[in-house]
Amino acid sequence: MNPIEKLINKKKFIPLNQFINIALYHKKFGYYKNNKIFGRDGDFITSPMISSIFSEMISIWIVSYWIYIKKPKKINILELGPGTGLMIKQIINSIQKIKTFDATFTIYLHEKSENLIKVQKYNLRDFKNIIWIKNINKINQDTTIILANEFFDAFPIKQFYKENNNWFEQCIAFKNGNKKKITYYKNKINNNSIKKYSKFYNIHKSEIIEYPIKIETYLNSISKIIKKNNGIFLMFDYGYCNTIGKNTIRAIKKHRVVDLLKEYNDCDITFDINFNILKSIFKKNNIQNIGIVTQNFFLQKLGIMERADQIIKKQDLITSKDLILSINKLVNPKEMGEAFHALAFSNKNCKFNLGFI
Repeated sequence: MNPIEKLINKKKFIPLNQFINIALYHKKFGYYKNNKIFGRDGDFITSPMISSIFSEMISIWIVSYWIYIKKPKKINILELGPGTGLMIKQIINSIQKIKTFDATFTIYLHEKSENLIKVQKYNLRDFKNIIWIKNINKINQDTTIILANEFFDAFPIKQFYKENNNWFEQCIAFKNGNKKKITYYKNKINNNSIKKYSKFYNIHKSEIIEYPIKIETYLNSISKIIKKNNGIFLMFDYGYCNTIGKNTIRAIKKHRVVDLLKEYNDCDITFDINFNILKSIFKKNNIQNIGIVTQNFFLQKLGIMERADQIIKKQDLITSKDLILSINKLVNPKEMGEAFHALAFSNKNCKFNLGFI
């Protein structure tokens, strides 16, 4: 029996968030122990893998914020869930080419997967001032820019759904007593236990509620860093803003949606974030939402098309064609342009809004 089957055998059923946590993060069994997750030959591809111009736009945004806060001599860049380390590598390379930027910076990387930490350390072996941290509160006092690309969508989630005015928690159990097959199991819960999610959802009109476990802990820590370190937080992810919840959980393998219950030991498990959750928790912490825009809007405002034109003029036909296809993937509304969003959060008195207006 694998760890999930052993736990179900012991407890009869387990909540969805516990199932996801083991499936993704178990040290021996979990999906993130796999070396072939990312890229065209893996299960999914991220924006920095499509083109380094994505990271270049983030570098411009970082330097612009540095200028806005009067060019401090030292800054921190904290990335949450760095994947293979590619985005931060591209950002460092881009920033170092900007001659007007003369601050020294320390890179902090927050990664849960021990396997991915090894990959990151190998890919970033030529760079100095990189520190891996388990606790994001353990950074120095310098101005801190926090980045996250497809970070929160990998959080284990609780899922609740309503039938005949009764609420149930989505759980996992053995199918008809067969200890080699699992199925969904609805566990009836007290309707009052759903009330705590009314800060984020209309629980009277919603038929489904999804809530990422530990997100409030992270957002509270991010809020403290923003306040204490004159910080700002920029993130990219797929999601929606609505008080009506929906079922968004899915399994991805080889760039295709697969059956979660059949492929759970060899696939990515993800969901669409309800951005209302982030806005609500940050607002409670007196942190402002600078904006929520599509990835297309953000990248266009940062000048991705103008930068592409500059590069194309210096490249051969094949390289230029590849760049055009890559940028189309990033900004086309039918590709990643509208599915992905950029969000930024800062102190209340911060007027920096590059990319969001």
